Order: sequence, then C-alpha cells, then structure tokens
Amino acid sequence: MLRSRPERRAARQILIVSDATGRTAEMVVKAALVQFQGAEVDLHVQPHVRTADGVRAAVQMASRLRGLIVHTLVLPDLRNLMLTEGRARDVPTIDLLGPLLLRLEDLLQLQPLAKPGLFREMDQEYRRRFEVVEYAVKHDDGQNPRGLPQGDIILVGVSRTSKTPLSMFLAGRGLRVANVPVVSKLPLPEELTRLDPRKVVGLTIKAERLLELRRARLKQMETPPKFPYADPRLIWAELEYAQSQFSRWGWPVVDVTDKSIEEVAAEVLVLTGIDQPAVPPAALRGIRPPAWRRTSE
Repeated sequence: MLRSRPERRAARQILIVSDATGRTAEMVVKAALVQFQGAEVDLHVQPHVRTADGVRAAVQMASRLRGLIVHTLVLPDLRNLMLTEGRARDVPTIDLLGPLLLRLEDLLQLQPLAKPGLFREMDQEYRRRFEVVEYAVKHDDGQNPRGLPQGDIILVGVSRTSKTPLSMFLAGRGLRVANVPVVSKLPLPEELTRLDPRKVVGLTIKAERLLELRRARLKQMETPPKFPYADPRLIWAELEYAQSQFSRWGWPVVDVTDKSIEEVAAEVLVLTGIDQPAVPPAALRGIRPPAWRRTSE
C-alpha cells in the first residue's frame, strides 16, 4: 500500500524591524531558529524604521503575510506604538530591546540615550580602529610601499628613531600610519617621493643618543659592539643622508632625542595639520617647519 507524502507546510513569515540595519535582530532570530531543525521560515528585514508611519507600514505588512514581528526599536514611543498596532491587527510582536533597556536602567540608575544606530556607529569605529592597526603592521619598516598613498601619515627615519612604536601609537588615534627606514646610499621608495609632503614627517635624533641606542640593541642581540650598525662614522653618515632626503623632498622634521612617544606624536600631528597646537609654539621644542610652509610665509 502506497503512503501519500505529507503536505509541505507553507513557510512561516518573520518580519525583522529595526531603527538601524537590523543585523543584530537578524542574528538573534537566526540563532533561535537553529533550534528548530527543518523549519521553513522566511525572514524579511525592514531597516531604518524611525517613524510612526514606518511602524504602521511594518505591522500592515506582517498582517498581510500572517507573520510575526521581531523588533529592536530604541525609541519608547515607537516600541509602544508597535505593541498597540500589533494588538489591533492581531500581529504578534517581540520586543528584543525594550525589557533589557528597562532592566539596565534600573540597574545602572541611568537614562538610556534612545538614539537609533548607536551600535552600528560603535561597530564602525571598532572596524576603523582594527583597520588602521592592520595598516600600520602591514606598512611597518618599508613594507608594501604601494600602499603608502592610502596612509594619513608616513614616518621616515633611520633605524632606532622610534618609527614603529610611534606608528602604533598614532594608529591608536585612528590614523593610518606607515613608516619607511632611511638607509645610507639607498634610494627611498618611488611611491614615497610622489606623496604630498604634508603627509610625510622625517624623524631625526642626536648622533650620540643614536649610538647609545644602537649599542644597547647590539648587546641585546648578543652582537659584537663593533658591528657597522653602531659605527660612529656610519651613524653620522646615515643621519646626514637622512637630513639631505628630508630637505630634498620638503618634509618637516622632528628631533626625537630624549622625547616620549606622546611628545613626538603631538608634534607630528601639528606638523601634518591634523591637530592644532593647544600650547604655545615655543613649547613644541625640536619642530622644524617643513619647506612648503617656510616658503609660503
């Protein structure tokens, strides 16, 4: 005897309503649906619902689909309207944020901002922070010169002028920062020389201090102290060559000798025009104005 196949049930409809993108609510609903194997469900996302008319339109659509509404509306008036409209049209509504906001308000003794899209803004800021740190890592010590035009600041200097820690510090400010080493007698990357000079900052240091730093580095690496890296004559030559390149391309210069990363970063931001000095110019010691600025004054 042949058995008839059971009729396939029509897919259930769930309408996701949000005053932002709706991604958060969609992920929550999908996470819940995983527990219902074989369920046929169609999801409809209605983003950027921020008006009473938008709420009414969403409820009408859910009523027509004979579906359920799941929403993440932060404005109390819209949440209340969603509840009353849903009841009037016999549409079930689930408020994902409202109860949680009320509990948090009691716990924290604070009023919620009730501003739509804040999570998305925070997420975008997080992604931006991650991206700029990734940029700094990928463009450290002269790597990937083709990506230099996408940088906000390019640091140039001889070895041990704090290029890498300064790059990471500025990346923490949300800036794309690359750094390029200057090696005596070797040409700089062509991409670097084509950049707007206002994006590039040269880092220099007193020869005596650089000698100390390099000797300490060699000791740490258990390398003989007479290695050319710490040869005083070669250090002088490197610094002179670096200065010649700074002058040639019109890049501003910061002397990093005995300065903290925070001090150097502040000077770099002023020289590139990203920040305006909050202190008298005399307090920004060691700043050498760039050629493009000296000629325009």
